[in-house]
Amino acid sequence: MFLDLGQAFTELFALMTLPALFCTGLGLMFVIIEFFQTTGKLSAAGGTVLIAAGIALRMIAGPSAGALFWMLFIITVVLTLAHTVVLITQKRDWLLHSLTLALSGGDVPGGKSGYAYLKNLTGVASTDIDPTGHITVNDVNFFVFSIDPIKKGSRVSVSAVTDERIYVEQIIE
Repeated sequence: MFLDLGQAFTELFALMTLPALFCTGLGLMFVIIEFFQTTGKLSAAGGTVLIAAGIALRMIAGPSAGALFWMLFIITVVLTLAHTVVLITQKRDWLLHSLTLALSGGDVPGGKSGYAYLKNLTGVASTDIDPTGHITVNDVNFFVFSIDPIKKGSRVSVSAVTDERIYVEQIIE
């Protein structure tokens, strides 16, 4: 069994065509872009189609269940690592805040659901925001979006909250 998987791993790359490699790599890039910067799910959908095309092209070059296993395994590992990096770097504070809300029974100030309670609150930009960055509101960090660039240390106000994003504007004094 293990010998067959080792041989299948070698076959995966030995029979990999340039178009299959290109489609799979570009598809992975599009899906990972969606992890870091949401684009309305367009890049994720396009990336998924390209990954599927890459897998199909590789299987046309030489169908092998073992090679298919390795290809799917490698794709899964790459996407899992990319998602982990996103959680560690960009959404860490959001994740911690969400877990705190869940552990405390899910109630948020004002009885509003999600992050709607943040609307009109003020905070400080803890990083440059162009178009994304972090702010601190009441000692809690949030991953936010802004249409206009905002420098670190500037006072900001939460202008809108959607299901996926928190938008801020700089307070000009």
